[in-house]
Amino acid sequence: MKQKPLLIALAAIGSAALAYTGASWWAGKQAEITLAKQHQLVADLPYFVVKSRQYTRGIFSSQERTTIALSPNLIKPYHILMLEGLGKIKPEMTYTQTIKHGPLPLLLSGNFSPFKAVVTTDIEFTAETQAFLKKFFGEQKPLQIENRIRFDDDGVVLVKIPSFNHEEALSKVKAVWQGMDASISYGGDFNSIAISAVAPGLHFEANDKVTLDVKELRFESSNTRGAAGIMLGEGKMTLASAAFTQLEKDHPMDVKMDGLSYQVRTSAEGEFINSGGDIDLKTLALNGKNYGPAALSVSANHLHGPTLFKLSKAMAQVQREVADPAEQAGKMLKVFRNEGLPLLRNDPSLAIKRLSVKLPEGEVSLQAALSLKGFEDKDLDNPIKLLEKLQAKADLKVPKQVVETVVLWKARGAIAIDTEEGEQPDTEELDNLARNLMESNIRKLTEQNLIRADGDMLSSSAQWLGGSLTVNGTPIPLPWQMGLPAAAATVPPAEPAN
Repeated sequence: MKQKPLLIALAAIGSAALAYTGASWWAGKQAEITLAKQHQLVADLPYFVVKSRQYTRGIFSSQERTTIALSPNLIKPYHILMLEGLGKIKPEMTYTQTIKHGPLPLLLSGNFSPFKAVVTTDIEFTAETQAFLKKFFGEQKPLQIENRIRFDDDGVVLVKIPSFNHEEALSKVKAVWQGMDASISYGGDFNSIAISAVAPGLHFEANDKVTLDVKELRFESSNTRGAAGIMLGEGKMTLASAAFTQLEKDHPMDVKMDGLSYQVRTSAEGEFINSGGDIDLKTLALNGKNYGPAALSVSANHLHGPTLFKLSKAMAQVQREVADPAEQAGKMLKVFRNEGLPLLRNDPSLAIKRLSVKLPEGEVSLQAALSLKGFEDKDLDNPIKLLEKLQAKADLKVPKQVVETVVLWKARGAIAIDTEEGEQPDTEELDNLARNLMESNIRKLTEQNLIRADGDMLSSSAQWLGGSLTVNGTPIPLPWQMGLPAAAATVPPAEPAN
């Protein structure tokens, strides 16, 4: 009788072990299906060619070995640039994935969270590359990737590049990398993706002459696929600071940048897509000269979503199938004419909402907008008719000192080329000549009302509407309008472009 509880316990343990084994086998089978789907997403990209893939499934774990190469169609343009050295590089990568099956694949690590599978990726570098990386990372894996797949196929990919501190006494090279951590959360069908990545910093110096410091690089994004198939959401990258110095006698350089950010947003309004981007820079110091702040804000609105999605798929197909760059361009133009006209039919608009740059000489600012109203397919065969349906406007303000600086640069450069072997002109005399010529041109343009001068600030406003151009309210006849009476070149009153 005393043996009965023991037998029951052993039976329970055996049943649990059998049940876990069966669950692990089932989870492994489901994981294989999920990984095949994820693999296909990579294979469908126009940038890669899958050369081989082998999947070996076991009960508690499986293994996948894959070799991918950069698409020959992607590399070919570089051969046109005669980068012959690229031909000696093998543009391919082999990686092995070890798949631990659920339901508790991290149990031995003390993690009781249930997952369908946990996948670790090992990239196989060439012997030369591995030896080079070992100098920096030692015995650490240079790139650590773990994909945790939940039972609903949602998951998260954890990416880590470990930190290192490398120093070479003979060459006086020092590199301190503080590592990078990233997480990519995704929905099972990849219809939602959220990315978070941070690299705290990098310090590099060489031979007491070159120094580079980069601090706090961050990237955050969150996107969900909309009804048209386009990913909607926003992303933002920020860089706290960067500094570069080069202590060369002939070409010294000292560059410092603070507060750089880039943000992009994409939203839907019915079946139309609105997208915008902002770049902001707090300060830039170049050899002691301070620039900034600077800001750029652009937008593209009322873009037909289904057409954008169809075009992206068709363009990717062309990139995948056509190797010659010239033929690629021709095929893409044909694709646009066949598939992309709904973009033009639905009144799209583009805008530089704000461009502002503070220079030592003053601030440059620009606002501009371009829209297309009432486009019909037949307008492509009648350029004049197409131009009449475009609406555009632009407002530019530039300090006179900025114009003078550019004029002097160009004048000195032109004279330097013409007098390389001859007598060098007096620099002050050359500058005075260039300034006088600039002032003369400004006076003429001001008299013609093509620019406005307000103290040391120059400005101009241009508008294209109804097939006619005005600058500061003055009609500017175009070549095909020169035979028309003056009244025909006047812009009729209408709403400006959005």
